[in-house]
Amino acid sequence: MQKPEQNATHTECPVLRGSQSAKGSATARRLIGLVVLAAASAANAQQVITVNTINDTVDFLAPRQLQNLPGPDGLISFREAVLAANNTSGPQTIEFAIPTSQFPGQGVAMLRLEDGPFFVTAPGALVDFSSQTTNIGDTNPNGPEVGIFGFEPNGYGIAAIYLNGQDCTIKGLGAVQLRGYAVNISGSNNRVIGCDILGPIHACIQIDGGFGSPPASNNTIGGTAPGEGNRLVGAPTGVRMNNSASNVVIGNELRGSTAGVWVNGAVQYNLFATGNRIGGPTPSERNLISGGGRIGHEGFPTGAQVYLVDADATIIEGNFIGTTADGSATFPGQNGPAGLDIRDSRSTVIRNNLISGIRVVGTNHAAGQIFGIAISLAGLSPGTVIQGNLIGTDATGQNPVTTRSGISAHPILGTNGPANTLIGGAEPAEGNTIAFTELNGIAISQYVTGARILGNSIHDNGLVGIDLLAASGGGVTPNDATDADSGGNLLQNFPVLSAAASAASGMQVAGTLTSTPSKNFRLEFFSSPACDPSGYGEGATFLGGVDASTDATGSVAFEASLPASAPVGSVVTATATRLDTGDTSEFSACITVIAGGPDPCLADFNGDQSVTSADITSFLAAWFADVAGGTTTADFDQSGATTSADITAYLSAWFIAISEGC
Repeated sequence: MQKPEQNATHTECPVLRGSQSAKGSATARRLIGLVVLAAASAANAQQVITVNTINDTVDFLAPRQLQNLPGPDGLISFREAVLAANNTSGPQTIEFAIPTSQFPGQGVAMLRLEDGPFFVTAPGALVDFSSQTTNIGDTNPNGPEVGIFGFEPNGYGIAAIYLNGQDCTIKGLGAVQLRGYAVNISGSNNRVIGCDILGPIHACIQIDGGFGSPPASNNTIGGTAPGEGNRLVGAPTGVRMNNSASNVVIGNELRGSTAGVWVNGAVQYNLFATGNRIGGPTPSERNLISGGGRIGHEGFPTGAQVYLVDADATIIEGNFIGTTADGSATFPGQNGPAGLDIRDSRSTVIRNNLISGIRVVGTNHAAGQIFGIAISLAGLSPGTVIQGNLIGTDATGQNPVTTRSGISAHPILGTNGPANTLIGGAEPAEGNTIAFTELNGIAISQYVTGARILGNSIHDNGLVGIDLLAASGGGVTPNDATDADSGGNLLQNFPVLSAAASAASGMQVAGTLTSTPSKNFRLEFFSSPACDPSGYGEGATFLGGVDASTDATGSVAFEASLPASAPVGSVVTATATRLDTGDTSEFSACITVIAGGPDPCLADFNGDQSVTSADITSFLAAWFADVAGGTTTADFDQSGATTSADITAYLSAWFIAISEGC
């Protein structure tokens, strides 16, 4: 966090600043103050009140306006400054010039809080804690020079500062001890910038309109200019938003034992968290949300970097989550088992973030167990969009940052899981990169449907790239004849590829899909340098897609001409997405790319440069010989074994050749 220049020009009257040199009578001090205030008002300038004591005292007279300062003690406390700003019309600035004699050897002026919270209601007020550095000097090279310490009994659980006004700014606050929250914002259009807050507090910043009040709206935590970002390290939360709308959190470092950012609604009580944004589309709006979580009960890790509960239309964009600031490694001390934990939240957009380094080893009774999900999408969370993110990689997308698993969509209790989820997309840059995780790239629970998985790069994950879970467990789920089984995404069948030929102009990929009769599907194709050890998937490079419709028997043969190409010897896989339900399949079995021209000629099994019934005879003879002798001459789908699937794949290619010529 940048500090202000120590030699900045400062011109207001030393009496109003409460300087130690102002030792005349109280009457003289007030007269000089009135002259300065009159001049300031005439110039329509910001009026400045300067705090010069850490004590929590009030001794100035009613109506407790700026012209009544200081009281008989000749000093101005923070509480007096806040009262004067609230009671005086016009824009007010509260500055600090607390002599170092009041905090010997500590480097930080810890304001005593002994008589309840400080309530800031003055419209347009600026509370500039960083002015202590300008006015007195840099006495704390490790952070801000002003903090708050709560001395009052029973003060834990409420805020030190309640920002109830409009268009106000809190700048440069340091540590806050023994309170529930450092700053609680219930007003709108306010800002918190340049703060470095840590301490045993529920949250560094809470935005909460409160029960029965309108949501706190359009507040900004952080900023894009140098020095505007905050470092907010709370126990348990850096920033918490409850009854809030359209607030923005940008340019900060955020961490908490529960979450770096927690957005929480309660629609059953008419309390909403709507349209809040964490991060943004530019690098200067990026938050570093890392290092959160803790080892909880009996050694099980708990917490997330970002936690959403019952929230609506939250945008999480452009952040580094779980990594170091340069995006190259896991953040030290990472204990939270989730990067993003999204629960019962609607229309969430998760876009262009780096989410990696989410891997925690349990202790005590959880010793040896490993936890970690980059994105956990749970409960009634319809309409989630996950696009353009890097998961499991560094900021370049090329190198691994150890991550346990990628995306998991699952219910919380019972059978109600997320619906209508979009992971990736058909447009450029909408696809996610999900790579190098120790477990699955994407796991869809048996009670989740409508998860569209499109256009992504999924590769080098420890288990399968896309896992549709059934009651019997995970792993590759074989196709069934009528696609009537149940499980994650209704266990949508994947395509069966029969051929993949690469040419200078692109690729030809042929195969069949057997699924629900008379339905429309999106078929997508991917290439990888090598096949997954399972023999199914993954898909490192998206090649393109085509639409296809099954007939009354549930089958369709396809030949896709793709503009992208893959190297000879690499492998191609495919997925199928049923368009009316949005259910995407697992990856198909791999097929090796060969060099060649148009795909119909691949059905020329006897090599006579034409496709006729003689090719069927030759193929079937080879197929029966393979079955009898254990050979693979008729392994047309290149699965490594000759099975009935090869007959289906070959006949698909043969009928295409007959219709298109060879």
